[in-house]
Amino acid sequence: MSSLTELFEFLDSPNPAARHLALQNLVGHTPKASPERHIFIPSSFAGQASGGGLLPNKRKEGQEVDDIKLKALRDLTDLCKDQAPIAHDAISALVNLSDTLAVAKHLVDNEFLIWLVSYTANTTSPLSPLTSMLLSNITSHPSLVSSLTNLTIPLVSLPKSKHYPAYYLPASASSSSTVHPDYRDPSFLPANEEVGQTDEVYIDGVRALVQAFEDGASEGVKEGKGKRKGECHFLASVFANISMAPSTRPLLLTPRPPFPQPSEADPSDDDEPLLSKIVVYTEHPDTIRRGGSLGCIKNCAMDRGSMGWLLASENDRVRLPSDPTRRVKGVDVLPYVLAPLMGPEEYDIDEMETLPPTLQFLPPEKQREKDTVLRMMCLEILLLLATTFTGREALRSRGVYWVIRELHKVEKDEQILGSIERLVNLLQRDEGNDTKDDHVKELVKVDDEDDELNVIEV
Repeated sequence: MSSLTELFEFLDSPNPAARHLALQNLVGHTPKASPERHIFIPSSFAGQASGGGLLPNKRKEGQEVDDIKLKALRDLTDLCKDQAPIAHDAISALVNLSDTLAVAKHLVDNEFLIWLVSYTANTTSPLSPLTSMLLSNITSHPSLVSSLTNLTIPLVSLPKSKHYPAYYLPASASSSSTVHPDYRDPSFLPANEEVGQTDEVYIDGVRALVQAFEDGASEGVKEGKGKRKGECHFLASVFANISMAPSTRPLLLTPRPPFPQPSEADPSDDDEPLLSKIVVYTEHPDTIRRGGSLGCIKNCAMDRGSMGWLLASENDRVRLPSDPTRRVKGVDVLPYVLAPLMGPEEYDIDEMETLPPTLQFLPPEKQREKDTVLRMMCLEILLLLATTFTGREALRSRGVYWVIRELHKVEKDEQILGSIERLVNLLQRDEGNDTKDDHVKELVKVDDEDDELNVIEV
């Protein structure tokens, strides 16, 4: 192995200066293009139990080398909780290395993952943008996504606290972040009765991340004066990765009570899918946040079972598959998909009135999405929604044709122009009995006359 590995033994030194110096000399070798990166990457067999069978000779010969690499990775995860400069380099190293499954699979240890999610969600964590990147890389490996979606983290409620938030995530403890001012650690002090401090409860890690994502876009965060210390834009990629698999997608679509109420709380009209909190950022200034939000919509639009959630407008509801008697809020993605495609153009009043209310009378400085990939993603979502008769009717009745007509006048990209033409053909074609049979049965609409929810067969 490289002489650089001699620095590994200093990663767990009791001397912080030694830990930091060793890490500073190693982190530069973790990017993908580094010729010495291999010193960190264990074999695909590393860490697997050997009981009951013979390992290949090559594995036997490399076991000692793998053990050294695995020890270095464990030390790096420990250093993530160290002083801010050390933690910064340790997390950066793991971000670089975690694009490889051979490394990432050793980062989903339950204890480290609980810390990683809790730290990212903690409002006073200055390195949460970096830990968001690490979570994005981990979930980019499909086999590891369930490690996050099944994760629960401890939370202590502080309902009477005058500080934001009214809860604390005790597993987020780190030398680089601060403890909630009203939290009292029961190991050392009695619970803070003045703020109603409760015992620890366990809550879905993904829900905590969605709350952090939402807080990260609030006013003043970028300037360091908002609800939290990090914007966490890369969590958008985490949610997009979760939405890719049919097995984990329902986590974003199932109605949840307002955070931090436990998921088992009694159902209420305030419950809404996590996806509703994600899709609102399709026009955010940050490209990663915009792209992840659109990615979530596109992945869900590929699934016929998700169509009802996506199409439900402000007054419509979706029949919950697990409880058909319950009708819950949908996501209403059309305004968030159309907005990036719209510029400062003016519409005739009759055309304007068909558009979603939030897209009517846009200001003259309104700009169309500049990123070609994201514009194409919007068109792909519309095409996916148009694969059902219910979807095509929703697109027709809500002014989609007028928006893409104006886009067609200014669009230069040949692929996008081709997608526009395919969408127009779908929207303007005659519907026969065979195409009208393709309904989205889960979508429930409001009857204007009695204001009751009824299934409308179109």
